Amino acid sequence: MLKTAVEEALYWIISILINLLLLSLLTTVFIVKVKEVPEIYPLRVVDIKEVEVAKPRKQRSVVEAKSEARKTISREKKGVGKERKVGATVTKAHEKGDVKVPVQREEDVSVLSALEKKIESRLKKRETKKKEVGSLSAVLTGKEVRIKGGSRSIVYTPPAPELISTEFPSAVRVRIWVSPEGRVVKALLLQRSGNVNIDNTLLTYVRGIRFEKVEDEEVQVGEITFSFRGG
Repeated sequence: MLKTAVEEALYWIISILINLLLLSLLTTVFIVKVKEVPEIYPLRVVDIKEVEVAKPRKQRSVVEAKSEARKTISREKKGVGKERKVGATVTKAHEKGDVKVPVQREEDVSVLSALEKKIESRLKKRETKKKEVGSLSAVLTGKEVRIKGGSRSIVYTPPAPELISTEFPSAVRVRIWVSPEGRVVKALLLQRSGNVNIDNTLLTYVRGIRFEKVEDEEVQVGEITFSFRGG
């Protein structure tokens, strides 16, 4: 009988403890969930003001920028107006906010025009070099002719001519016209030696020179200066 009463008491005690434990767990869960709900604050009155925005600046073309840069440079050279720093011209930003405006520097325009002029001059020089044989120098001795210089290679030279003169001849300068195939189609005396036979012999010699072939369809021009040495 006593044993039954003790067991019944223990049963109730354990039941109470379990219920208390479950109650504490449920309370903790509910408290956490309530805290997770964000706090809601009342709306504040916001003062909204209109801000005027500057209109975007129209982009200038390259031609307009070049003409404007040239006008500015000419004004600075003549001394008209106040001294002006070369740089960007920027519209003032509005007092209520900064506005970014696209800027094109006059300095960049002048540099661009200078580069274009350099490129054009280089292209012209290249075209001129292609259309010219160049200046050649020839040294004549009793046995051979040595030719140097020029922008077009020589593939054949005739045998050295026999020159007979009682006096030592002056230098001879001959202008030549060379076809794309490499033949001298025309020769003209620019400076004579003082001896007609020597001049005619050198003209015949020059017409026998052969240059390398080129793809250009135009006739190229060049000059050969002959100097004489004993031997």
